[in-house]
Amino acid sequence: MSSANGTKKRTLVRGGHVFDVASEFGVCDILVEDGVIVRVAPGIDAPGAEVVDATGRIVIPGLVNAHTHSNQTIERGLCDDLPLDTWMVLASYGGAGARLSPRELYVSAMLGAIQMLRNGTTSVLDCARADHEWMGEGLDAITQAYADVGMRANVAAQYSDLDFFSSLPLDLVDGTGHLARPPRAKPDEVLGEVLGYIDRWHGANPRITPMLGPSSLPRCSTDLFTTSADVARERGLRLQTHLLSAKSQVYVAATRYGTSTVEFLERIGCLGPWASFAHAIWLDDEEIARFAASEAVAVHNPVSNLKLGAGVAPVPELLRAGASVALGSDGASSNDSQNMWETIKMAALLPRAREEQASWPGALSVLDMCWDGGARAMGAPLGRIAPGHRADLVLLRTGEVFVAPKEQVAYQLAYADMNHAVDTVLVDGSPVVRNGELINIDTDAILAEAAELAARVWAGLPDRMTNYEKTAPLLQRLEDEVRRRPWSRATGI
Repeated sequence: MSSANGTKKRTLVRGGHVFDVASEFGVCDILVEDGVIVRVAPGIDAPGAEVVDATGRIVIPGLVNAHTHSNQTIERGLCDDLPLDTWMVLASYGGAGARLSPRELYVSAMLGAIQMLRNGTTSVLDCARADHEWMGEGLDAITQAYADVGMRANVAAQYSDLDFFSSLPLDLVDGTGHLARPPRAKPDEVLGEVLGYIDRWHGANPRITPMLGPSSLPRCSTDLFTTSADVARERGLRLQTHLLSAKSQVYVAATRYGTSTVEFLERIGCLGPWASFAHAIWLDDEEIARFAASEAVAVHNPVSNLKLGAGVAPVPELLRAGASVALGSDGASSNDSQNMWETIKMAALLPRAREEQASWPGALSVLDMCWDGGARAMGAPLGRIAPGHRADLVLLRTGEVFVAPKEQVAYQLAYADMNHAVDTVLVDGSPVVRNGELINIDTDAILAEAAELAARVWAGLPDRMTNYEKTAPLLQRLEDEVRRRPWSRATGI
């Protein structure tokens, strides 16, 4: 941001070993003006610039977490061996995360931001959920947390109008019909609340982008989802939703749309560069081709997918088809961590269990998913240390990551958790972490408040378990039936 007298704010990151996927690895200076990288070269002379000494550091682009849920950060350690649809009842519907007050949502979002910034994640796409009773105030609180800490955040206000059980193929098993309930809200009322939030935050902070976040296709009426896509196109808004994160959703699409989910998205004009889709697991070959032909972004969440037994996203197939793929941690009650280094490593290793060696994504490929794919999901020039890109930078201590040829540095970044190597973090060229500690907030106070909040969450867990156990047997029968049914990526159902 330019100073009051109109001069540009200049920062010089001096003498670091600069790692960029598309450039040679070596010692360079990085000149930043008003948050944008303008030059990368050795020995830059920049009189009057604020100097960040990167000597003895490896400088990398800030990591991009392209999918999480800040309202869940307080619930890490919630559960163990639950499949996705059953987990939803305990965690997202009937869980404390759905009823956090605006202040509690602020603390939960701030806790996640602290964890991410400490591990070198400078940008996040947060599918943030606030209770309908205080939706606007809750979304404002979440967004304010990111503004206060100085993190770059796209906040996709999560919403739906259908009850959770309406998102399941209950007709596949007997005895579940009583679970279906009428819509929870009118589409125009839900969208009106969200658009009010977007209007309040649009242009209010250069690091904040408010977005549309229809929860998922099964949890939104056709009217609400179609209208959301229309509004995104007409108003130039970004949108993130969940796509085929459970096998059960394949059967919902066949009944509700009479076609595949991706073909439906194509039909309503929702496959564009402004749209990103978390998970994208249960896509058949035709859907992969349709998705890749668009400029939409798939966001791979390997850790949470594995923990919930949701399936393995066809990342090699998507990449071969030319699709854009980003990486996300997902929420803490399904992952338990916001550590993108863990996500990067898992994204590289997971395909090796089922794919031929020629299809294994290597270190540079998964790093590019995080940086370039993340930039596409965020809709911002991120993930590169090159002129024209935002100066979101992370300085790693060379005692933790060894200076080596570029490929060996890439292997360390992808496979050797760099969480403890982070020394300094800059967003738009301004320090937000120095010597491993956040500098814009009272971290200890937030952590203490978060601990008190977590204690209250756990105190309510017995009541939540009672609610969960009412439907768990029926949901397990549905899970067993869905898993039993044949499905082929080549042919779908």
